[in-house]
Amino acid sequence: MTPFNNPLIRFVSERRYRWLRHTLFILLGIILAFKGDVGVGDVFPSEKARQAVLFVDTVSLIFMLSMLYLLMLVLIPYLLFRSKVFLFSLSFFGILTLLYFFVWSLDYYYLRPVNPGRLAHIDLSLLSFVQIGAVSTVLLGAVVGLKVFQKWIKDVQRMNELHQTSLKTELEQLKSQVNPHFLFNTLNNLFVLTKTDPEKASQVILGLSDLLRYQLYDSSREKILLSKDIDFIHNLLSLEKIRKNDFEYNIKTEGRIDGVGLPPFLFIPFVENAIKHGASTVGHSWLNISFRITDNQLHFTSINSKPLVKNNTPGGLGLKNIKRRLDLLYPGTYVLDIDDDTDKYFVKLILPL
Repeated sequence: MTPFNNPLIRFVSERRYRWLRHTLFILLGIILAFKGDVGVGDVFPSEKARQAVLFVDTVSLIFMLSMLYLLMLVLIPYLLFRSKVFLFSLSFFGILTLLYFFVWSLDYYYLRPVNPGRLAHIDLSLLSFVQIGAVSTVLLGAVVGLKVFQKWIKDVQRMNELHQTSLKTELEQLKSQVNPHFLFNTLNNLFVLTKTDPEKASQVILGLSDLLRYQLYDSSREKILLSKDIDFIHNLLSLEKIRKNDFEYNIKTEGRIDGVGLPPFLFIPFVENAIKHGASTVGHSWLNISFRITDNQLHFTSINSKPLVKNNTPGGLGLKNIKRRLDLLYPGTYVLDIDDDTDKYFVKLILPL
């Protein structure tokens, strides 16, 4: 359970519970306002005095709730949350002053006449202002703290949503950069075969249609089956073998790969790189690929031959893209080792499942 899924935090912050929060808030105000009326008959024995106390409590509740909602609905959102701290502080002090004179007025005009000597009355003094201001500040400050907490939760959630949206957009852009790279290489191979071996070119066209179907439909999903990704790699290498006879490849699987789902096109860039810098060269070339499932991890290895004559074909965009995708999809949880020897190229990738 994430912190924001805590029931208490959800009750405090989510808009759908707003009516319940306000209902409980008003009920609490009513309880606090009239809790002292239980023994009012002992202090104010006359009916007129008891009516005065009831009137004072009712008016005090309405006035206090008005000040609190003025604070919540106007001053906090339009001053405090817009960085007008000085104006908010002045307004807050103004509310405290208004509360003090309001309480003093009720006491002076309604409570003193009905019981002038048996209660401690409120005087127009700095001490009385400080005492009433301190009590009011606790209540008003609690409301300010609650609104600030709500805004902080909403801001954090909004930032998380923007972050996730940004990551998703970047992932789609990176994946879209991988797909045209593959298509470009395949079409180049097909262009050569149409002139040198039309029969093989027709086989490539059939194989290419299967690959494009995979790219258009399966790879658009958030996750695909590992078995389908392996089939895609097998078809890709089969097309390469048709184009170049002196090329051998082997795909080995260990463990239960059925039902394993992964983001699409995680392994294609490594295979494309092996074809581009290994199989697509003069002379004999080979590529060995392994998928091994163990301990809730997927171990992918790719080893391909390298030509004796250095291939000066520019590249590297596909590998940069896949490294960035891995950083976004598996931050801090994947292992990628690449060893570029003189005669072979080795890639090892470990992903959590």
